[in-house]
Amino acid sequence: MKKTFFITIVFIVLTVLYAFAPSERQSSPATVSVVSDVPFFIFSVPVADYEIVGKALSVSNIIKLAVDEESTIEQKADNVVAFAVSRKGKGKIPEFDALMLDVENEKAYAIKFKGGVSLKAKIKECKGVPVYLFATPDDEYDIIAELPADFSLRAQKSGMLYDKVKSMINRTLKKEEAGEVKQFDAVIIDPKDLSETLIKFK
Repeated sequence: MKKTFFITIVFIVLTVLYAFAPSERQSSPATVSVVSDVPFFIFSVPVADYEIVGKALSVSNIIKLAVDEESTIEQKADNVVAFAVSRKGKGKIPEFDALMLDVENEKAYAIKFKGGVSLKAKIKECKGVPVYLFATPDDEYDIIAELPADFSLRAQKSGMLYDKVKSMINRTLKKEEAGEVKQFDAVIIDPKDLSETLIKFK
């Protein structure tokens, strides 16, 4: 009798915990933006086959971008493309089709597609949340909430975009956990001001 009662209690507890556990987040393929005539993959990787043909940025380029506190992320993207085009003109890297940025590791690659140029991308995650930056989801979605840029003072002082996005996602997840925003699948970040649009795929 006691054993049956114990099993019943455990079942009820697990059911309650499951009911309040956040559902698995969905993602969607995306179409990336074209920046200064160059497809721009950031927080994403191409779906089509490609090869890395060179480093898009020199060390000095990376430092210039890091210490630039005046430009928006949108403006910095233009600068990244300009740096890469300049390196190509100087013979430092060969012809390329697109740029792919690994912001977590501060790397930028010039890539060449093995077939035709494609804007289709697979989105990367930050803290388990798909991040659409310079990319638009291909699947339909509903907007759950729109939030202004909100990151820690430490992230604000950092020159790294990844630190800012990670801090924003952390704070947004806390809002979701506290019930301040509804459950969402992914985040679209505006490169002009880093504001967030929380979305739920249909």
